[in-house]
Amino acid sequence: MTDHHPLARSIPRTGHNTTDSMRAAIVQLLFAALLIPSLAFSQLAAPACPPPPAIPSAEEIQAMFTTAKDRGFLWKYDKDGHEGYLFGSIHLGRRDWIVPGPKTMAALQSSGVIALELDVLDPQIHAQLSDPAKAGIARVTLPPPLLLRMNAIARRVCAPDGALAALHPMMQLITLTMLQARFAELEPGYGSEMFLAGFARGAKRPLESLETADIQLRALLAGDVQRIVQMVESGLTLFETGRQHVQTERLINVWATSNLDELQRYEEWCECLTTEADRTYMKGLLDDRNPRLAAGIDRLTRGGRTVFAAVGALHMVGPNSVPKLLEKMGYKIERVPFRTF
Repeated sequence: MTDHHPLARSIPRTGHNTTDSMRAAIVQLLFAALLIPSLAFSQLAAPACPPPPAIPSAEEIQAMFTTAKDRGFLWKYDKDGHEGYLFGSIHLGRRDWIVPGPKTMAALQSSGVIALELDVLDPQIHAQLSDPAKAGIARVTLPPPLLLRMNAIARRVCAPDGALAALHPMMQLITLTMLQARFAELEPGYGSEMFLAGFARGAKRPLESLETADIQLRALLAGDVQRIVQMVESGLTLFETGRQHVQTERLINVWATSNLDELQRYEEWCECLTTEADRTYMKGLLDDRNPRLAAGIDRLTRGGRTVFAAVGALHMVGPNSVPKLLEKMGYKIERVPFRTF
């Protein structure tokens, strides 16, 4: 959203006043949530489907700022007088989680630049993500039995028949996961990145993308047809047995309660590494991307500004995690403790 949008024009712009900046960030966030393609499915009239996400009133937003709790995972790091913050984010959230808690907000306000995997409010990035063919991702057609199973689950989570047909099969699975999560009041529009991208715009802080859309598309979608078919079959089985919902809820609760020990054991309970295809995919999704993410954070930090870098929480665990890689670069990194609740 640009300042030409009527919602943006309605926000007072008085320098760097914190209240105005936060108010602008919230409007950016909520408007962006309405643009998430998967949320368009919520317009179905079926009474069993979750309602569209509600935009909080001004009074509710004010209450969020006064009652917000810190969630997720936050570290402070420094090297040679340069410092910054590293935040383990989540791509889904609940309405009450829109506003970060006081420690996270203090870190944001003290930072001169915000860094995300990708700027989720950049329309150019959205356009690139919507066209995997330009990133060299070949179209994959599922065998008819798998397609029937995919369509059955799509109907169950309130996606209209055929609505996913144009998507890559792995993106279909991701979309089904988001749609199913809506039954637990989890919305991508309420995820961490939405607020952070809105904060950067409202507070007029530079916002840097640590990756490109092509890199993310290749990590999410690339692979030979046989491997993709195997992964789709595994993923559909999780939906059909009800375990996908359980795993999503468990991961969300681990993040919401800042339970790093449980997150460290993710591979033991995620049921996402049962085949060689699964393990290859997860390596490409996490370990292979972490060096680039850490290098981007290092580059921005050496630029002299305090950085607030947010990447998905699963990039924060394991021997090749982003915190471990920053330590290998000579950074002193210390976790910021949150109050448990």
